Formats: sequence, structure tokens, C-alpha cells
Amino acid sequence: MNIFKTVLVGLSFVGASIAISAHATDGSITKSVSPGSMLVLSNGGIRMSQFGLISSDFPSGTLPNRKTLTGIEWQTTWYPQGEGETVELCYFTPYSSTEVGCVPILPNSSGTVNNFNNQRFDNGAKAIIFHTVDGGSGVIQPTGQDVVTFKYTY
Repeated sequence: MNIFKTVLVGLSFVGASIAISAHATDGSITKSVSPGSMLVLSNGGIRMSQFGLISSDFPSGTLPNRKTLTGIEWQTTWYPQGEGETVELCYFTPYSSTEVGCVPILPNSSGTVNNFNNQRFDNGAKAIIFHTVDGGSGVIQPTGQDVVTFKYTY
């Protein structure tokens, strides 16, 4: 019986030392996309930049690791010929067709969104930036690209 207790105590110390030595590693992935030309009709127009993640976006050997989102840094373009432009950033967990949520952000600006922190993050996750205008005429062009940097731990 004493040998059994000694083994249990020894195993609990090994487990504790393993738990103590485990630590999270920070990672980031940056992607840029142009939302493209927007056709503005009488009721306005909408374009989007989609930032999907694939396995090659992640460091080699980390694919099986559980990952958690810790923030999304963003930088947006804008449509100067558009009227009443609004911009929204939405986050989708891996392989989901329903967004976790969307937050308003600003055109031609930059910032960080923490609303989706602690969400699952992995191959198949994505963010979409939607540009919507209330008016303008014909086909209008963005001034540049939208950029997102996904911050995560694993």
C-alpha cells in the first residue's frame, strides 16, 4: 500500500511539473485584399474583402495545436466617390457560415478589435470587411487595400 501511495505522489509531482512548463505561444497572420470596384445603384452599393485562413498560413507543425484568437488589427481602404460609406468587420470561426458577430469600424482608418477574443481560431476561420455606400454614381474604385492581422495563441 505504501508503494502505491508513493507512486501516486510521484505521479502528481510529474503532472504538476508538466503543467507548469506548458506555456502559450503568440502568433500572428497578416492578409491584405482589395475589395474591388463597386457598382452603385439607386439604393447604394456593397463590396467586401474576405480574409480566409488555410493550413499554409500557420507555422509548420502547429496545425494540431488548439488556437485562440486574441485580437484582430485592421486597416481599411475607402471609396472616395461613394456617399455615406460605412464599414463593418465580421469574424467567423473555422468552417462556419454564420458569423460570431460584426462590429462597425471606420473607412480609411486603422484599429484593433477585441470583441472576438477567446474565440476558436484555426484553419478555416475568416474575417470579412464589408464596405457599404448609400450613394454615388456608376462604378467607383477603392483607394487601396484592406488589411487584417489575426493575433492568436497556441
